Amino acid sequence: MTSDPSAEGDLIKRFDPWRGRLCTCPPKYSLSPYTGCGHSCAYCYITSYIPKAFEPRAKARVIDRIRRDIMVIDKRLPILLSASSDPYTPMERSLGITRQVLKILSDANVRFMIQTKSDLVLRDADLIPKSSAAVGITVTALDELAAKLEPKAPSTTRRMETLFKLSEAGIPTAARLDPIIPGVNDGAIPHLIEALARNGVKHVVASTYKARPDSLVRLRMVFPELADRIERMYKQEGTRVSNCYYLKETVRRDLLVRTRTLVLRNGMTFATCREGFDDLRTSPSCDGTHLIPRLRTLHDRR
Repeated sequence: MTSDPSAEGDLIKRFDPWRGRLCTCPPKYSLSPYTGCGHSCAYCYITSYIPKAFEPRAKARVIDRIRRDIMVIDKRLPILLSASSDPYTPMERSLGITRQVLKILSDANVRFMIQTKSDLVLRDADLIPKSSAAVGITVTALDELAAKLEPKAPSTTRRMETLFKLSEAGIPTAARLDPIIPGVNDGAIPHLIEALARNGVKHVVASTYKARPDSLVRLRMVFPELADRIERMYKQEGTRVSNCYYLKETVRRDLLVRTRTLVLRNGMTFATCREGFDDLRTSPSCDGTHLIPRLRTLHDRR
């Protein structure tokens, strides 16, 4: 096992390829078994750098490459599945590649966190408790609105049920309220936070929408009645950070402070993502990796 914190493999890469100045994540790796994602979310940023982003495909020789990567990475660092392409994109139901990856990580006794929008993660609820793993599920809106924002993803109701079942199985769970878009889904935040607490979530990460030209076009198409307002909030009143448009800082902070208050009131910890507001964090890590259990001993894994 290497102890080089800069080591990375062919597919298991150091997180944050953009080296974002607002990122507060602890050191970790990211791993995406698939290229692209089939959930086709209107706000998704991967269309700005992944060709045919909503046409997911398994990466070539993915299993063999990951087995090789495990031999060279620093196993002290956790692995995130996945940063940009959902590990439970719809085709995973038939291909089962993510399940094979989880077995490899578990056998190698590597700490990992699954981030998904899919209830398909329940299929692997037999394997996850035998690993040093936690699960994060993204929620953005109540069902009717979520169907517009995330047309091919499982409903919010199914995601909440998934969180409950994972928690009941003893699997640590976190949730991402991401992205929060003023005038679109911010009104649902109190209902979502209460539901997350009821369903066993321990930690909430919140993030406002970061607009890119391609995703902004999609949002305008989905919400034509709000198109001019959204455009104004980001392009005229907001600020440019790298290749994204952010809401004005005072607007973002107000949204996230109100969200934080509700999260803490419901007994969960809170953090923000790529906002520059680490002072709002009440948890050991912003990304929820602190929830990952200690490395399992051989006895634990039998």
